[in-house]
Amino acid sequence: MAAVLNALAPSVIKMIKDMSEEELTMLLGVSVEIKKLGNNVENLEAYLADAERRRINEARVQRWVSKLKGALYEATDILELCQLDAEERRNKRRWWTSMEGKASDCLRPLLFFLRKPGFAHTTGGRIKELNERLDGIRDEMTEFRFEPSSLPEQTRPSDATPHSRTTTSLIDESAIIGDKIERDTNALMQVLLSNEPAIMVVSVVGMGGIGKTTLAKKIFNDPSINMAFGSKIWLSVTESYDEEKLLSSAITQAAGGGNNVPLPGGSRDKQVLSQALVGALSSRGKFLVVLDDVWSDRVWSCVLRDPIVEAARQQPGSRVIITTRDNKLVKNMGIAHHQHHVQPMDEEDAWSLLKKQLLPQDVGSEEGLDSLKHIGMGIIRNCGGLPLAIKAIGGLLRTKRATEHEWNGVLLDPAWSTNKPHLQDLNIALQLSYDDLPPALKQCFLYYSLIPKGLEIHRDAIIDMWMSEGFLPVPGDDASMKEEYDVGVSYYTSLISRNLIEPLKTSANQVLSIMHDVIRSFAQFMAKEEALVIRASGQEISTHLMSSPTKFRRLSIESAESESAVLPDWSSISENQELLRSLIICGKMKSGPSTSTDSSLKISLPSLRMLFVIGAESDRFVKESLAKLKHLRFLCLGDTNISRLPEDIHKMRFLESIRILHCASFSGELPSSIIKLERLRCLVIGGDTNFIVPKGLGGLTNLRVLAPFPVQTDGEWCSLEELGSLSRLSELVIHGLEAVLPCGGSSAAAKAKLHDKQQLQQLQLVWNNPREEEDNSDAVLQRVEEVIDQLRPSRHLERVNIKNYLGRRGPGWLTAAGAADLNSLIGLQMKGLPFCTQLPDGLCQLPSLEFLTIDFAPSISRVGPEFAQRRQQNLMMMASSFPRLQYLRFMGLANWEEWVWDEAKDDIAIAMPSLQILGIVDCSKLERLPAGLASSKRIALRVLYLIGAASITAVENFPSVETLFVFDCPSLKIIRGFPRLQGAAVCNCPALEVLRVPELDSMELYDLAMLTLPEYLRGLAARKLEVFCNQRLHDLISRADDPSRPTEMEKVKGCREVTTAPRAPAYVAAFQELLQQAFQCKVDSSTANTVFAPLHQAVSLDSIQGLPTAMRDY
Repeated sequence: MAAVLNALAPSVIKMIKDMSEEELTMLLGVSVEIKKLGNNVENLEAYLADAERRRINEARVQRWVSKLKGALYEATDILELCQLDAEERRNKRRWWTSMEGKASDCLRPLLFFLRKPGFAHTTGGRIKELNERLDGIRDEMTEFRFEPSSLPEQTRPSDATPHSRTTTSLIDESAIIGDKIERDTNALMQVLLSNEPAIMVVSVVGMGGIGKTTLAKKIFNDPSINMAFGSKIWLSVTESYDEEKLLSSAITQAAGGGNNVPLPGGSRDKQVLSQALVGALSSRGKFLVVLDDVWSDRVWSCVLRDPIVEAARQQPGSRVIITTRDNKLVKNMGIAHHQHHVQPMDEEDAWSLLKKQLLPQDVGSEEGLDSLKHIGMGIIRNCGGLPLAIKAIGGLLRTKRATEHEWNGVLLDPAWSTNKPHLQDLNIALQLSYDDLPPALKQCFLYYSLIPKGLEIHRDAIIDMWMSEGFLPVPGDDASMKEEYDVGVSYYTSLISRNLIEPLKTSANQVLSIMHDVIRSFAQFMAKEEALVIRASGQEISTHLMSSPTKFRRLSIESAESESAVLPDWSSISENQELLRSLIICGKMKSGPSTSTDSSLKISLPSLRMLFVIGAESDRFVKESLAKLKHLRFLCLGDTNISRLPEDIHKMRFLESIRILHCASFSGELPSSIIKLERLRCLVIGGDTNFIVPKGLGGLTNLRVLAPFPVQTDGEWCSLEELGSLSRLSELVIHGLEAVLPCGGSSAAAKAKLHDKQQLQQLQLVWNNPREEEDNSDAVLQRVEEVIDQLRPSRHLERVNIKNYLGRRGPGWLTAAGAADLNSLIGLQMKGLPFCTQLPDGLCQLPSLEFLTIDFAPSISRVGPEFAQRRQQNLMMMASSFPRLQYLRFMGLANWEEWVWDEAKDDIAIAMPSLQILGIVDCSKLERLPAGLASSKRIALRVLYLIGAASITAVENFPSVETLFVFDCPSLKIIRGFPRLQGAAVCNCPALEVLRVPELDSMELYDLAMLTLPEYLRGLAARKLEVFCNQRLHDLISRADDPSRPTEMEKVKGCREVTTAPRAPAYVAAFQELLQQAFQCKVDSSTANTVFAPLHQAVSLDSIQGLPTAMRDY
């Protein structure tokens, strides 16, 4: 069940206890029944944990639990209505108090109105009836002889305290490594790389959770595959796939993976896309297509077969890999195939995998863990060699102490031997992991399974969904958590730590995640009495929904086709499922014809707390019925046809989160009554719509997230100074700061009081791109600088993004005099500095800064020593500059010529001691890297990449760098002084003469213009050299009978393995796109463009897709 019984009851009790005596008094006779309600629930609370455990196998207990939960749900609805009524009376009483002495006796009759006897009578009757139901439910309970628990289950410290672990989830691919997977990989590679010209399908078959996708990924990323196939396409198919998106993704990947690959006229026509896919696949040599998680042969026969087969005729030797649970599926495809069954892991590999799930602080030492191996091997045998089960159990063991007693408790758990038919296709390990979750965390886990597969939703939105359902308890005495949101973050982190959800590698700070199919199926089974998940197409959605006799509390509908499916009209949904508390609708769906003869919508979803609609038509519903949802807390409308929010939105007084994303028809004008939503915590408007905020927004003092806030100078709309009262903001985006200038807006910027916002963690300041005809005089630029100075943030700020800033100098709060206060700043991105002539000299003093990017600053010609060095008066460095900086990138500094930075030998501390990755992109006039950068004391620098550094002639003396990438550096002549270099990629560097890298393990060389192998390869002793060249040179090296071959091979005789390919490696397109972006110098001023993330943008190499093999692990 999405709501766990022994978590739901405490929330009802808390609601009653939180009602003040004043509120109860206002409710007249209702207060007595409310107190009785609280007593009734408290009397049941001790027995609920046992009832929750027994409901799975005992149908009578399940029916009893359903009755009780129905009563508790109704209790929350009634109590919330009481809260609204009490608030309304309180507001009227305040108004009456303010009117006393000012009005005549004719207003006295209003006192009777304030009492609202009708509401008290109706509500009192409902609560009385509810208490009678609870009395009956309590009497029935005696039949079951539930075991009382001494205390209600509570969240353990390990689940309520955020873990410091930030990278363990990335072990997935590296953890499942052993002799078996190596043997499987080698066997399949022989098939894929065979000389058979006809297209062949390789099916990887096995039960869920056994490691099919991991094996396919290992093959997909193998260097030999990279060399053999000109293009590689990975398509995640799943049960409900979108044909258009599948074809579009294949075209994009086949063309090189860049985001700017043009699709045929933006077409949604399947035939047009199919032909485009044929062209993309056949243009770059033979290809490999992976179809992951295939459930039906329809995706092959109806979507991909024709374009793939036609392209394979032009590119013999092309291959297809399919991962599936159905061993008959490939036979039905009618094409030559090879089938591989994935077998369970052997015990030693499984033990290695289990150990990798445990943190050093969990087990103490390797020796201590090995002393528990005999117990661990027993647990592994119970897992049946399934990697997913082992990881789930590893997540469970992570919450236990590393003692024989604790581990034996897991090994000897009765669940391993209990006959549970519903777990035959899943795994008991998941049941054990689930049983170990605290009640509140259980319901958060189950709720996650409602999110449509393949939809990337930001962590904060998931937390808001949990909050809307009341799943997150208010923090108690834990000082690290101040609000429900903090509890949500800890729960989300705990689910990752327990391996129940998996963060995406491409997301910064683990804010995007996915749930494995097997775990999702398990969670949906556990929630099946209350939650319905529909993935269907056409009229099937209506059939599924209307044919179900069950009244669900949560409903998730996903369209399984690219063309618009038919969604039951909103009236029908409300008639059939009037008890819904959460509704998720995802996919292209048109509203079906109304079943009502009345032209108006009759919507009755009186309990709905969360509404999430992506892609489906909803404009009429929003206009006519949205405001009727009195209990709604979370509203997200994305890519829908809505034109506006309803004017009476103020009636939704519980509303806490509004997200309007990429709705092309949205007018952009927020209703004036939105300022009455006192509980509003989050307001995000994403996409290209220009919108305006009504005056009075400053009264919404509970706002935490505001993205963006559009600056308005028109007196009819909200002004910048209204931000001053929003003291609880944690994320803020301000757009259009150039509009502050004409109105003397410096004072308005100061009145925004960013410096006083102690909870502000993320800030984005955006100026629109200046036009050439606009006034860029000294006076205007000076006023821009005054504005940004007055937008000085508080010392608690963690991330700041400055876009299209029009000043000549940086913000005063980033200078040496002002940066000292920003002790918490972790990430800084400055993107688009058209007039800025120098970087702020206080950046090096930021003690916590880890990520720094400077992009598109064409007026900077020199970066002096003040950037990287700070000195005391005695001229000796006493403290490190950039002490925690890990990632530094400069991009698009078109006129940057000089970087001055010398570190003296007597310096006590070096600058950037923690720097790991340095990137320089499209800085075409920079002639050399500074001497100070190549210090022998800087031992953390592992990755160096130079892209479009057209004037640099030498890259040398980097003692710690392990990975080097140079791309489009036409003047580069020398690479040397890299004693630890393991991997290198050299692309389009025709002037290179010296390459001295004695420890180099692998190298990729790309140059389609070279006619012979370069002389600098002589003496290279790499294990592997991959050459991407033109067809002529490829043929020369490949053909043993070519008379020129010995001369060429003599140059590379020191390399153990040399391979060539007549094409560009896949990552070249990604870097060319990055260069194109820098060349165009376009700065995107939009924000909130991911589904739910207004600010969380990765500042890492993950943003560069298709990195070369040498860099892929970074």
